[in-house]
Amino acid sequence: MTKTKLSLMLTAAPMIALLLPAPAMAQQTAEAENAGIEEIIVTAQRREENLQDVPISVSAFTAEQMAARGTTDISRLEGQVPGFTFGRSGSDARPAIRGVRTENVGVNGDTTIGFFIDGVYQSRASQATTGFVDIERVEVQRGPQGTLYGRNTFGGNIVISSAKPSFEGYFGGIDLTVGENGRFRTDAFVNAALSDTVALRIAGSYEKSDGYVKNVNPLGNNLFDDDNRYVRGSLLLRPNDAFSALIKFDYSRRVGAGGSAFGYKLAGSYFDVASRQQLYNATPVFGLNTRGGNRDGVNDALPGSAVATSDLGVPIFAAGDPYTIDTDQKTILDVENKAWTANLAYDFGSVTLKSITGYTDFGAIRTSDTDFSANQIGVDFQDTRAKTFSQELQLLSSDTGSALTYVLGAYYFKDKLTGIFINQQYPRIIRNVTPNLNLAANGGGFYDQQKAETESYAAYAQASYAITEQLKFTAGIRHTSDKKDFAFANANAILPTAGTPPVPQGTAITLRTGPIPDSAFGVQGGTTNCTYTTFPPPRSGFQCLASNTTILTGATYDTKKFNKTTWRAGLDYQLSDDNLMYASVSTGFRSGGFNSGQGPAALQPTFNPETVIAYEIGSKNRFADNTIQINLAAFYNKYKGLQEQRQVPVGATTLSIIENSGKARSYGAEAELIWQPVDALQIGATFAYLNAKYTEYRDVPAPFGTTILVTDATALTPTIVNGVTIAPAGQRRLFAPGYDCGLVAGTGGTGQPAAAYGCDISGNRIPYSPEFTGAAYASYEIDLGSAGTLTPYASINFSSSFFGQPFNSILEKQAAFNKIDLRLTWDYNENVSIQGFVTNLTDKVTSTRFVWGGGGALQASYAPPRLWGARASFKF
Repeated sequence: MTKTKLSLMLTAAPMIALLLPAPAMAQQTAEAENAGIEEIIVTAQRREENLQDVPISVSAFTAEQMAARGTTDISRLEGQVPGFTFGRSGSDARPAIRGVRTENVGVNGDTTIGFFIDGVYQSRASQATTGFVDIERVEVQRGPQGTLYGRNTFGGNIVISSAKPSFEGYFGGIDLTVGENGRFRTDAFVNAALSDTVALRIAGSYEKSDGYVKNVNPLGNNLFDDDNRYVRGSLLLRPNDAFSALIKFDYSRRVGAGGSAFGYKLAGSYFDVASRQQLYNATPVFGLNTRGGNRDGVNDALPGSAVATSDLGVPIFAAGDPYTIDTDQKTILDVENKAWTANLAYDFGSVTLKSITGYTDFGAIRTSDTDFSANQIGVDFQDTRAKTFSQELQLLSSDTGSALTYVLGAYYFKDKLTGIFINQQYPRIIRNVTPNLNLAANGGGFYDQQKAETESYAAYAQASYAITEQLKFTAGIRHTSDKKDFAFANANAILPTAGTPPVPQGTAITLRTGPIPDSAFGVQGGTTNCTYTTFPPPRSGFQCLASNTTILTGATYDTKKFNKTTWRAGLDYQLSDDNLMYASVSTGFRSGGFNSGQGPAALQPTFNPETVIAYEIGSKNRFADNTIQINLAAFYNKYKGLQEQRQVPVGATTLSIIENSGKARSYGAEAELIWQPVDALQIGATFAYLNAKYTEYRDVPAPFGTTILVTDATALTPTIVNGVTIAPAGQRRLFAPGYDCGLVAGTGGTGQPAAAYGCDISGNRIPYSPEFTGAAYASYEIDLGSAGTLTPYASINFSSSFFGQPFNSILEKQAAFNKIDLRLTWDYNENVSIQGFVTNLTDKVTSTRFVWGGGGALQASYAPPRLWGARASFKF
């Protein structure tokens, strides 16, 4: 099927080309022999400016550049943007910039990298994985953007600008792409100047593929398939020179099998071989699936030991092959997004008033095989819903002759979120042994529904004053006020019960469980009816079953307000028209959130914003008659109040919660280089050095197996630490090797919580922060005379090693790598082109996500393998 489509494209293209005008680009003798490097307009300071005049670290790409490089979504920005690392799990994007990573994508928190489409903030990580369709420009702004963009731009921004309607007549285009795994994609747009004052542009896309992760199990399906559609309509009204209105609606839907929400392949676990217990960072075991319920009655050998005395799991299918799986669940992905945007502007002469209005209705359903095997054990289900409205007003100075330029703004944001997670447990069928084992379900399922609502107000101002013709001072400030509400519920209110007093039966939880009645969530500030005596005690807003008030059904928290002021100050000096130097200091924050669940909620229901102060110096330069571009930046970022997991003793127990317990810093340098000695040849490179580490992160429990007890006949007396017995006589306590772990102070003693253990991982590298990254590329346009031009393009991007989790253990480490992409584009003329391409030529395996799951199993997602394809583009 793929070969047939490719043959049709290659046959049809020359026939269509015969009907089109002869090549023009090679004969444009009226143009200068070398026009130099292309100028790119960006909006990093909320006004249109030349990229080279903006005193901020920004990487920007035009539509033509993205087409030439195959940049079809944000994952393809890795390597092109210095210091940018792209992570992904399922449908959630997890980008990282300068030591700031995207970790929490739940409705109880916020992302750390801002994602904007046509000036409108997108609050969910899955919204960032929609492919690019008819895009004018992409900007990646590195470092906190807390003054002009506000909340949750802690590490930087990714800003997408859609192509706008044009008044230059009727025209359009269509791209057809085919490729490996049955891939077929079509992108199209049409522009219509309906009058001198009204223009319309409609764009759309459809993509289909079979998925590059192959499932050998007929009961399951391939992963990372495509069944995507997108449509956008934009209407531009310009009744006079002063006023313009751009109204846009877009709709996208992605369905199929998806990529599994929490990784799709197991990488292994750790065991203390002598005791056959799981102990973090002990001996790596790569081929064993230790997920709960995966037991086949076969005793498993461990590395370095011939003794196999217990059943520890089942074999991982095709261990070490990230693109082959054997799972029995047909997973589902269904992501739908509807968005309305209105951008209005009125030029009063000396000032321009702008209004940016956005409304988004987003939903995402994803399922995954909870046991990562061919065995029938369980399935996970996630449903995320977001209804988001935002309104921004800006007043921008328009007098280009004034020494003072400024922008004043006011911002309103409202986000209503619902998140449901369900785990259903089936009666087990263990298929990796013959005959198959039929076992009872591995306990009950799990149900959690969270409802969150955010209402945010902000006001900001930034001004630049030209002290001299060359020296400019910039200062800005923003105040943000977030009001957040949160509630959660389990399924206890609707499950069947048994016994006296009645106890809900978790084995009855299925993917169809629900809906949960509002009464199960409790009432904000209401008196609790709960009478359970475990610590922490119930508090206001908590609701229990009327028939058994020791059973929690849910809770509604008190409203929480987070107020934060962010600012920026900077100097820039224009050495010449082509050389800019700048220095700045800026701040940013990620808003606070909530701990969900009985224990964490009662102990510490909220966590506060995390903050950053960033220092940067940089230089932007053009040399040699606009044929060389060198942009440089160096930075130092200091992070406080990082929202990290920590084990905390309170009262009679010790709980694991998210709190503002971490401090970190990152520093580094970045470079972007372009050399274009003649129009036909362009050579470019990016490079980044990053040193990002935790400076304070203590009492952290390992993902599993922080400590174990082992038999030791030489231990004749108990082991006592600070008056607390941590091991009885005849036993010895082992801690995760390679870490500074021990008893958490304030636990284990008389009148204290039970003994708890944690580790000090201060000094560890921040996940997804490779020390060195970069890329190099080259393209050369070969003149074929009347046959057009032929342009080969090659790029290589590289990365040093990095870790996927804060503990920095060997299993979580992505080794250093490089990847090569090749493209060959034939442009017959300005209207017809054909491109053949191969990505990841050497078929390098790289991880995009590591996360520790149940059973002490490391779950991983991986970037695509080597893929080939061809694209034909036609314009009219």
